[in-house]
Amino acid sequence: MSSKHLYNILILFIFSTIILSCSPNNYNYTKDAILKQKNIIEGYQCFTSINEVDSSIQNKLNTINKKLVQIYLIRHAKPDIQKKTFYSSKQAQEYITNYNLVPVKKIHSSLICNNLYKPHTIYCSNLRRSIETTKSIFKDDYKIVSDSFFREFENKIVKAPNFIKSPLIHWQIVSRISWVLGRKDKGIESFKEAKERAVAASLKLADIALKEETAILVAHGMLNRTIAKNLKKDDWTIIEKNGKKNLGATILVKTIDIE
Repeated sequence: MSSKHLYNILILFIFSTIILSCSPNNYNYTKDAILKQKNIIEGYQCFTSINEVDSSIQNKLNTINKKLVQIYLIRHAKPDIQKKTFYSSKQAQEYITNYNLVPVKKIHSSLICNNLYKPHTIYCSNLRRSIETTKSIFKDDYKIVSDSFFREFENKIVKAPNFIKSPLIHWQIVSRISWVLGRKDKGIESFKEAKERAVAASLKLADIALKEETAILVAHGMLNRTIAKNLKKDDWTIIEKNGKKNLGATILVKTIDIE
């Protein structure tokens, strides 16, 4: 490996460390998990609730020849895989590979409340964590379509000597940055190709929402965030933004004319 390549990796590691140190830490996972569990036990609320469009709102809009449509972007459940403190480049890549293969952890029935009562087709990616999450939530009550079109943005860990050890998040950020900057690995789509796929996915979900009133996708964090950004550019409004967390949802709505 050339000294220039090692230098570039070092610079990216420093940059990723700065990003992590500057990121707001506004979510205490331990405390939040305890509060959510308390709410579940005492029956206060679900972590994510999937609902039809409110009929009273829809009826009012119908009087002026309009209707409300919505899109749910749900992140998959947490994969059942253990993390360690430090990884070499090779070990980080092995983790990413295993992350795509392992099952998800058991989903508590109160974490997601499915209040749908109309016919819907539920979409998900072709990755195991997405498929298992979708089947766990919707069971056999709805048609489920799994498609590689909705897979997560692919990420291949940059290569480095085995003596370099770092937290997994550093490897992921460094690899993601180099990918965004133009790194192209064999068998992995480019950043440009991934963005184009996300645009197409956004249009597809918008079209589904226009036909079914509610469109539902169970997919992945980065893909869902990019889809949401694309939809916002097309005048969709985010009314809930919880999609960074496993089983969390980003919900978008739009008022359209009735033809």
